[in-house]
Amino acid sequence: MKGFTLLSAVALTTMAFTGAAFAQKSVSATTLTEEGVRTLTLTGRPTIHRIDLRGDFQPAGATPDPYLYLQTMFARWNDAGSYIFSYFTFAGGRTLGDDVVLLGGAPDPGTAGYDTTTPVACISEITFALISVDPIGGDLALRLDIHPWNGVFGTAAGASIASATLNLTIPPVSNPPGFAIFLITVPVQPSLPVPKAFWVAATPDSLSSTINLANIGPMLANSTPGNVSMLPGRGYFRAATPPTVFTGVTAGSVFTTLPQGSFYLAIRGTHNFAGTVDMSALNDRAKPSDPLAFEFDDDPTGDPDEGIEEALRRNIVDVEVVNDSGATPFTSRFTTYLDENGRFTLPVSAEIASVTVRRWDNGLKVTFNRPAGGWSTDSCNPTAETQTMTFGDVNGDGIIDDADLLAVLFGFGSGE
Repeated sequence: MKGFTLLSAVALTTMAFTGAAFAQKSVSATTLTEEGVRTLTLTGRPTIHRIDLRGDFQPAGATPDPYLYLQTMFARWNDAGSYIFSYFTFAGGRTLGDDVVLLGGAPDPGTAGYDTTTPVACISEITFALISVDPIGGDLALRLDIHPWNGVFGTAAGASIASATLNLTIPPVSNPPGFAIFLITVPVQPSLPVPKAFWVAATPDSLSSTINLANIGPMLANSTPGNVSMLPGRGYFRAATPPTVFTGVTAGSVFTTLPQGSFYLAIRGTHNFAGTVDMSALNDRAKPSDPLAFEFDDDPTGDPDEGIEEALRRNIVDVEVVNDSGATPFTSRFTTYLDENGRFTLPVSAEIASVTVRRWDNGLKVTFNRPAGGWSTDSCNPTAETQTMTFGDVNGDGIIDDADLLAVLFGFGSGE
């Protein structure tokens, strides 16, 4: 990853998310006609406005939570050297929402659906992206709501359990390029327990919005993994009018042949275990990068995808969890992301004896063992541990010895 330019914030004010107790309530349905996705092509680099509503002054030494959900891959360079962007608009003042399905809880909703009242995680921050093609610009009041959902396709989301109103000033878009991207980070304060499945819905306030709502809307992610467990994106978006009703029933758009899977959406928070892989001893090129900047590579002479590929190698890790509850322990394996601070989070049951994280690019690994008192049962106050990854420590036991040398010798010739 060669660079990621963050322009000055254009946000004026915000209200932090506030949450009430979970309650599944019926929401009336309405039949809508969904506007098709809009596509933009850009040759060159896009203009990115980074809007961080947490404020400029963060607590000293505070490290943000890891990512619970990550859908941030929105473009690829084609052979002509151009970006392709897709987005929906807020035309008519409608609500636009996208589902989130987290790790933890039941693996499949079945016919009855997921539990909408039992939390599986605790969220503390949401980042989303808007695209504007408005040549005049103006003020945009945008309300975000979180709705619990049972995960069954075609069923309504529940009543909002948390809400925030954002007051944004969107500057005019100039030609070229004819559009701009606004990357907006919103705090959730206090951290909010959420069920396995929920919807994040955005509603423009037509009374205070002076921008043309047909010229702005959420940006779509492109062929993203979906949940940071590397599960595939669901590929479904929902809309509702009037904006006071969010049904998530009949109105929407389904991508059947395209690889697009979600709105550009990144959610920080914790399951009941949060691990940090300390890689301070490694070379800077081997350290993880900002997952929100995966798309940006400002090397004008190299492979346009080089920065993306390099970032993926640095952030993607294989995970092994050992379950020792039965007579014969067994290991499960999957893949996830580290964030830019080397952090990750997982829902870990009492039966899990250890969690091992192995990097894709160099095979180094570290292991987090079950604490003597067991794992935390509170996702808002997780078990938090740090393990140091040292170059040369191939087997991840914390020392560099003959066992590491033997692992290298026996694996000689098996690399790329």
